[in-house]
Amino acid sequence: MKIAIVEISESHEECIYTQVSFLKDAGFSVTLFGHLDIIKQANSYIHLFDTIQEVDFNTLSFLKSFSLQMKLTKQLAKFDSVIFNTASSSKKLRNIALFLTFYKVDVIGVLHDAKRLEKSFTQRLFSIKIKKYFVLNDFIKENYKNIRASKLESFYPIFFPKTDKEEITKDVNDIWITIPGRLHYSRRNYKFLIEQLQKHQINKNIKFVILGNINSKDGLHFLEELKKYELVHSFIIFKEFISNSTYYSYLEKSDYILPLLNLNDKSYLKSKITGTFNMAFGFKKSMICNQELAIISDIKKNGILYDEHSFISILNELSFDDSNRYDDEKWTYKYQKTKYINFIQ
Repeated sequence: MKIAIVEISESHEECIYTQVSFLKDAGFSVTLFGHLDIIKQANSYIHLFDTIQEVDFNTLSFLKSFSLQMKLTKQLAKFDSVIFNTASSSKKLRNIALFLTFYKVDVIGVLHDAKRLEKSFTQRLFSIKIKKYFVLNDFIKENYKNIRASKLESFYPIFFPKTDKEEITKDVNDIWITIPGRLHYSRRNYKFLIEQLQKHQINKNIKFVILGNINSKDGLHFLEELKKYELVHSFIIFKEFISNSTYYSYLEKSDYILPLLNLNDKSYLKSKITGTFNMAFGFKKSMICNQELAIISDIKKNGILYDEHSFISILNELSFDDSNRYDDEKWTYKYQKTKYINFIQ
């Protein structure tokens, strides 16, 4: 069986490794059609693909873009199944999906925000061809189980390529609470964190790892806040790009993950997740989450919940013994692979 994975945007590479790993283990031939940035990000596992083809619409005129869409359609029509790694938003990919309605090839989509199934006209056009969608958590699938036009299944992209491990120094008494990703105030409630640390004393052995390059407008503002309130000693920060080997090594050394989501975006309570969840799931780390997220069963079972009154006291009570989590079969590679392969066949 020949499978194509398509990602023409510069995002969501983090969902590709798990898929190609499942597909190759099932004996399929897999081709990647991807933006150059995606191909570069996939460098550590690019050898898993049978064929790789770069796709770049960025600098093309309308006519050249349309020509490339037609060319891609004819190429994709030769596969048994095509998986759109981001099956939304892109008008170019929408057009390709519509063109593929004239061919027998199966097309499956990965939805990063299931809300698009509710009202998006563009998504309706995608769904003329795409009858099967993956969503990225069981609770999202449950929330959209009454969508009749499409079949939904959940899969968890929580498996990561092997990379060289880095020797990282960590004091034996320290507890590392990691916030993965670049620092953006619009996405995470850093203001809440600063305010809590101003008001309350935190144990000296607790360190917050900001696992992303802090050299951005928001990042530098955050650093100034840490200096202003004399909180720098409680943080580990990075002032440059973080390689995958460094990133994964710090995640492995971390004791807890703190999503610190800005819940003004209520989509996190119904239709989408943040990649931070999958990092925690993949590395079997307990998340420290706002109690509003208790509606997500994965977090309720495997996380620690707080509100604005209990946040610091909960952190001060953290221990190293957090092993009684992630004991469900759903967290195994075999379980997730079986669900994934059964859905696309």
